[in-house]
Amino acid sequence: MISSRVGASIAVVLAIAALAFALVAFMSTIRDDSQPTGRLVQSRLTKEYTGQPVLFPLDEFFVGRDNDGRIRAFYLYPPGYFGHVRGCKIVWDNAAVIDTEKGTFGPGLFVEPCSGARFNRDGELIYAPADRGLDYFATQAGVEGVIVDTRKLYCGDNYVPIPTNTPASATATVWAATAAVERLTATPAPPTPTYEGTPPPRTCDRVSPDSLP
Repeated sequence: MISSRVGASIAVVLAIAALAFALVAFMSTIRDDSQPTGRLVQSRLTKEYTGQPVLFPLDEFFVGRDNDGRIRAFYLYPPGYFGHVRGCKIVWDNAAVIDTEKGTFGPGLFVEPCSGARFNRDGELIYAPADRGLDYFATQAGVEGVIVDTRKLYCGDNYVPIPTNTPASATATVWAATAAVERLTATPAPPTPTYEGTPPPRTCDRVSPDSLP
């Protein structure tokens, strides 16, 4: 009688242990789909680098020199309606040239395939539709090259077109319609504070294909 009770107790303990091991194994297979908070990325691009922008697909940015020779890290996803809804990514076209109201830019431009927007090496929007220049990450000097801090994303500069009194073209009409859609679908922004001197950069939300509707 006693031996049967001991055997039953041992069986219960073994069953509980097996259940615990199974639960631990199951929990280890669950993937964490939370959005990454970013990290410090060692680019290994030194001050001597003068080549074309380099793509870092894992951390979603291009890094290269702007027109003033500074190392810049531009976010892979473009700002505005097209990039957020269609999940488009910026590409670098080494041979791209474009004539705009502000002059001729290129060769070498960042291109957004969905809308056709163009950005120069400074990340400046030179051909719409888009609502601002390329968003970017801060960079800092490192022992083995420039380090990119992807923990915080900064908004690109707003587009400032050259005023004109000429009738609006068909392309301009399309841009205006796109801007209207953006205003209707965008979350209202808080009032812009007033600063003396140069205002600090604004932070922007990161975009992920997993979060798109």
